[in-house]
Amino acid sequence: MPCKETALIGDTIKELRQVRGLKVSELARRGRISKAYLSQLENGHAMHPSAEVVVRLCRVLGCTLEEMLGAPGTSAIMSYEVPASLRLLAHQDSLKPDEIAMLSRISYNGRQPTSIEGWRVILDTIRQSISEDRS
Repeated sequence: MPCKETALIGDTIKELRQVRGLKVSELARRGRISKAYLSQLENGHAMHPSAEVVVRLCRVLGCTLEEMLGAPGTSAIMSYEVPASLRLLAHQDSLKPDEIAMLSRISYNGRQPTSIEGWRVILDTIRQSISEDRS
């Protein structure tokens, strides 16, 4: 049975890897860990990864330790309910916590965008709609 804490880290690793278009083998190579171990991490079956492994994966994935671990006291951008692609957009565009929370609740037929560009289209459309209403 997967460890809940490790599964959350694994979910984040997998989301960030997919957003960046990396295959498991490529992330494993760049992070200097075995493909099998990375797969176990992503599926929540590996025991707690060492700090060294987590730091290497953060470097390759371009995220902070706080984003990877979802440390208590971090902003909404660090929440596990916020998809990795939305977290990246929020970081790039310096979105406010309320904007992140609003976007994270948006879905269509139970699905959300999986790319930064998809989230940006939604955000730009909302911003345009609101500015038109004020005119």
